[in-house]
Order: sequence, then structure tokens, then C-alpha cells
Amino acid sequence: MLLMRLLLGLGVISILVGVGVYFITGDRRWLVFAWQLFKFGVVLGLVVAAVFMVGRFILL
Repeated sequence: MLLMRLLLGLGVISILVGVGVYFITGDRRWLVFAWQLFKFGVVLGLVVAAVFMVGRFILL
């Protein structure tokens, strides 16, 4: 769980940095980069949650 929290924190920081650089430079590539990171993070979070749920059901 500690690793998941670390990855979540790094992902949020990366997204905020991407949006911040977009506001500074005005280059839309950074906004696309932040959006892709967000989508990847959501998908990865759902996959991890599904793995945890399957693990709980197997133990029952």
C-alpha cells in the first residue's frame, strides 16, 4: 500500500506540473500530456482495485 500511495503522489505531482507548464508556456502538448497521465492513472487505479477485489473474493 505504501508503494501505491507513493505512485499516486507522484502521478498527481506529474499532472500538476504538466498543467503548470502549460499555463506558463501555452504549449498544448503539456495539457495533452497531463490528460494522458490522468487517464492512465484512472485505468491503473481501476485495475489495481479489481485485483484487490479478486484477491478478497478468493480468500472468502
